[in-house]
Amino acid sequence: MPYFVVKARFPRTKGKEVAKIYVEERKKYPWDRSLGKEAVLAASTDETSVLNTGILEVKEGKLEEVIARENKISMMYIDIEGYNRWSEMWMTAVEALGLFGLKPPD
Repeated sequence: MPYFVVKARFPRTKGKEVAKIYVEERKKYPWDRSLGKEAVLAASTDETSVLNTGILEVKEGKLEEVIARENKISMMYIDIEGYNRWSEMWMTAVEALGLFGLKPPD
């Protein structure tokens, strides 16, 4: 099962602006359970910025829909100065072992 990881970083000074759009986003694009499961939605801060991470467990055959949904969502934030958003595809450690022709230990 692929994991679709979405990350965003933005200046702390843009926090309220991002939060308002996030509330709009969740109303406009509530998570569709037919696509999979929202495994983690988390946030962290450093001295100057906020980092958000979302990990979505994508159901088989639903990856294209998840990517299309993410593209629509990312456009909601495009005008926020300093806001950066990107996505990554991840796999489980067991799936990664398979890339090397290995099986997990018992």
